[in-house]
Amino acid sequence: MAVMIPLLFSVSQADPDNIGDAFLLDAPWLIFAAAIFLAAVHFAIALPREYRRKKNELSPFSIKEATDKLPMGICFADPNGRIILCNNRMRRLSFALCDHELQIKSDMENALSAPDRSVTVKNDCYILPDKTVWQFRTQNITVDSDDRWQQITAHNVTELYNGCQKQEEINEELAEVNRKLRKMYARMENDVKEKESLDLKVYIHDTIGRSLLTIRDIIDSGEDTERKLGALQNAIGMLASNRVTSVSTMDEVKRTAQQLGVAVKIDGYLPRDTAAEELTVAAAKECVTNCIKHADGNEVYIRIAQRGERYDVTITNNGKIPTEPIKEGSGLSTLRRSIESSGGEMHISHNPRFALLITIPAKEISL
Repeated sequence: MAVMIPLLFSVSQADPDNIGDAFLLDAPWLIFAAAIFLAAVHFAIALPREYRRKKNELSPFSIKEATDKLPMGICFADPNGRIILCNNRMRRLSFALCDHELQIKSDMENALSAPDRSVTVKNDCYILPDKTVWQFRTQNITVDSDDRWQQITAHNVTELYNGCQKQEEINEELAEVNRKLRKMYARMENDVKEKESLDLKVYIHDTIGRSLLTIRDIIDSGEDTERKLGALQNAIGMLASNRVTSVSTMDEVKRTAQQLGVAVKIDGYLPRDTAAEELTVAAAKECVTNCIKHADGNEVYIRIAQRGERYDVTITNNGKIPTEPIKEGSGLSTLRRSIESSGGEMHISHNPRFALLITIPAKEISL
């Protein structure tokens, strides 16, 4: 086409008096236009066909183009260690590792053994400044029956590496949780043993206290002696046996107090078989014992009121008014520890009259 256009231009500029150009002047313009059109059609068909042929033909250029499209880095070294093919990905990785292009196989070996300071190596993973993680592999391949050729590949393992790191963090967190759980279980075991010991001490304290009060009542008054002796023998028998049971309901507290000559009057209600009932029963037993022992009273009043998620329990008696603040003995001290360990509070008042005030959570505290 480039030849035809100047030719056409020269024909248009020809001198009609020049006999040498007569054959051009006599030719119709349509012939030249047709020639130009045919040339354009030829090139339009031939160029794509030639491009497809070059693309489908196996050649060094097509091989290099194919390797450049791979997501991995790859290069090949001949038996003499010379790099004969290296795709763009591997070339960029070599610049990141050693700041120059690979020429021989030992260049890659040196780059992997002593990479640039900006590259972090963990196990067989290379973490580049752009936070991508790569693994390199070398293997022998056979070319023309010669197995000394080598293929070096680089694989992007960023997602796998980050996943492993995350899993390690999770494992460390689980190990810490497991350690805390073991510590908590050990503490729970100690707490259970301490609670069992405390319950036993409270039970023994209450039983001995009731026994002593019964003995004093027998000495002071001869009324209903047989019944009182039976209660005393029952208490001594339970202490001597291997099976220790404790008063666990308010009704049993009332019956036991009645045997000792004390009337227990209750205003309010507590759910059965709850920590609140257990603590209130323990407080009532202690107050019945102290009413007889210290206040010379014969009535104990218990008022229970629910306030939101807590119970307010007030215990008083009709005995003598204390003249000084109450000193907590082993019974009250043990009761305080039990209440406070359950998340409650305990207060003792002596003026204008004795009163034991406790606040107990309506729901048990979870460990």
